[in-house]
Amino acid sequence: MDKEMAARPLLSERELQALFKPIGVADGLPGRVYSDQACWDVEREKLFRQDWFAVGFASDAPMTGDLKPITAAGWELVLIRQPDGSVRCFHNICRHRGTKLVREARNVRKISCGWHCWTYELDGRLNSTPLIAGPRTTGHEDFDRAQLGLIEVRSAVWNDIVFVNIDGKARSFEDFSARLTQLFARYEPAGYDLAHPSGGTEEAGLDINWKLYHEGGLEGYHIPFVHPALSQPAMYKTESDDDVFTSVTAGVPKYTRLGTLAGLAADALGLNPAAAAAIARGEDPPYTICFVTPTVIVAAWPEAFITTLLRPVSATRTTVRRKMYFIGPGATSTQAAPARQRNVDIWEQVTSEDAAYSMGVQSLSAQRQEIGMSTRFSPYWEDAVHHFQQIIARRAYGAAAAA
Repeated sequence: MDKEMAARPLLSERELQALFKPIGVADGLPGRVYSDQACWDVEREKLFRQDWFAVGFASDAPMTGDLKPITAAGWELVLIRQPDGSVRCFHNICRHRGTKLVREARNVRKISCGWHCWTYELDGRLNSTPLIAGPRTTGHEDFDRAQLGLIEVRSAVWNDIVFVNIDGKARSFEDFSARLTQLFARYEPAGYDLAHPSGGTEEAGLDINWKLYHEGGLEGYHIPFVHPALSQPAMYKTESDDDVFTSVTAGVPKYTRLGTLAGLAADALGLNPAAAAAIARGEDPPYTICFVTPTVIVAAWPEAFITTLLRPVSATRTTVRRKMYFIGPGATSTQAAPARQRNVDIWEQVTSEDAAYSMGVQSLSAQRQEIGMSTRFSPYWEDAVHHFQQIIARRAYGAAAAA
């Protein structure tokens, strides 16, 4: 990128103004935001370095000494379950010569680099440096082990989701997550068995920009055309935190219990308090789907708490992994396993139905940029998509003045 190009804003004033117009006349983000390396580089700095983003699950490392390596937006990280039960995150780089330290998930007492056997404690402290000063040596006067531990990444866990802040300078996680916690309070996430999720063992790869996965789920406009198994809500409530999330809340029309769908007793799985209260009143049970920028989607469904984790690989490649949590004995019982699997299957089917359309948008993003084609929003159905794109414009592309 030459100096002239680097000095130009990646979104023009005209494009920002068009995005922040009232939804009925607003234009969407331009095509290059979904494919250009320059845009990816800016988003990686602003969204994946300077602020909190989700990278994994605490339940991926359930036992003391469990290691879970993660690659997200180009960052090589490792989650480590500590003896005190906490999960800490470190840069997955040996302090000796900078090789990747942990290459696969495993359980250890100490962490040893395969190249020169530098060994670390679970809390990241450097424990030993064998042969560093010659045969039968373990140390050298110029090496202060206390200064050569693994580099820790600022991290926090929210309902099994591990969030990190790479540069360590973002606001407190309590501030970041406050409205998110409030949004889900009526569903009582702590009542789900967060230590024993279903699914989440495999990752699906999609040739799309990470933003398109969010946008595909932020509206119900497409439901009657793409998802025959779902009922379209008559309307839904959109909420947006300009720094953190965009969410949609509605009632589930004609809700059928998962136990019934699986040929079991209707109450094979428990209901969250909000759903139980609504059903007792003869109303549709509520749900909320929350798109937490940039890498996690959290859904409170009547019988499940569902977390979809995105792992951006590049401007045009994203992988997806999903975990589901349930309430009460049915969360882990063998008898309720068909009901849990039924929910996993439903969500896999629905999201697979969206994939072709998202990849179609991705494949044409460069072309619509070349021909100067803008996109539009449904004023009734796509308020949340509009809000989401504005969040991206603010946080990554300096659109505060256009808000």
